[in-house]
Amino acid sequence: MPPPIAEDGAAPAAGPLWAALASAVAGVALAGTLARLHRQAHAGVASFCAINATFNCDRVATSRFSVLLGLPVAVWGVLGFGLAVALAAWGLLVRGRSTWPRGLLLLVAAAAVAASLALALVSELLIGSWCLLCMASWAAALGLLGSALWACRPAGIPGAIRHDLAALRANPLAAAAAALLAVAGVAAGAVAYPRYWDRPAAPSAPAPAKARTVTGPVTVYEYSDYECPFCARAHFETKEALAGRPDVKVVRRHFPLDPTCNPAMKRALHPGACDLARAGICAQAQGRFAEMDDLLFANQEAKRPVEDLAREAGLDLARFRECLKSPATSEQLGNDIAAALRNHIPATPSFVVGDTVTVGRLPLELLPPAPAAK
Repeated sequence: MPPPIAEDGAAPAAGPLWAALASAVAGVALAGTLARLHRQAHAGVASFCAINATFNCDRVATSRFSVLLGLPVAVWGVLGFGLAVALAAWGLLVRGRSTWPRGLLLLVAAAAVAASLALALVSELLIGSWCLLCMASWAAALGLLGSALWACRPAGIPGAIRHDLAALRANPLAAAAAALLAVAGVAAGAVAYPRYWDRPAAPSAPAPAKARTVTGPVTVYEYSDYECPFCARAHFETKEALAGRPDVKVVRRHFPLDPTCNPAMKRALHPGACDLARAGICAQAQGRFAEMDDLLFANQEAKRPVEDLAREAGLDLARFRECLKSPATSEQLGNDIAAALRNHIPATPSFVVGDTVTVGRLPLELLPPAPAAK
């Protein structure tokens, strides 16, 4: 069956395909930028669109929902919008009155919008933060869908889809070969793509030139923020790396990126982080800091009430509530922030080993060798 033509016999207008091509190209550009930001986020580099707790591309990028079937969701976006670019360009190159492949373009656009809606629900219900660049890519998907609907009007939307699918069925070997090639390419890409999200984050700033390896027992000062996704990642990686290292003591110092307690902050990057830091201090006062520390970092997406975490950590809730309001707690938090400012801490997480400040991860190469097992 030949591809459909306009009902009046006129060649289909090229305008809708140019609009679809523009939307698809914008989608590729946005998805490519998101793929780059995904890599940077997992390296501990803050992006320009980490604005606050509600609009935070980094929190979305470091969530467990940012990778699908071995590839970042943004890379899937590049592939999907790239397919739309190819179909729109193909339609523009077809001569005569054929509407091919406008029906297929519509199906791809509909899939892109469906994926966008699913990602929006994940952002709202499961992550609790929105990515502005993701939202822009969703708008590109909507633009692509509108343009594809417009492009299919001459032959009718059902007719355009039906005829394009019939054209594929008329060439089953070519269609199957193309599908197998696409699947094989994606599978190979998923295997070859570097799984940087499974590895410790690299430091976002080089260690000072005077960095040196220390010897003997050492104290590591970790400046962190319970609302910082990089801090949560670094916390659990550091805990695993130092298991069985009694010669290394890690001291938490709170540096919440929240102007309600941190005078260095001009805007609320992590609203509520000061209250969470007080919760950690109050857990420490009851000798349950390690338990509460893990729970606070693990709670970034679930957003459970702090008192629920305190109960799970085994705290006396009456004492915990009093401690949260205590001036002594605010004073201890202020001392931690003052220490961060004295040490010129540039970001969270930061680790101080001796006189060396490193951002992003604990520099294990600066620690003394692990003691020999007895």
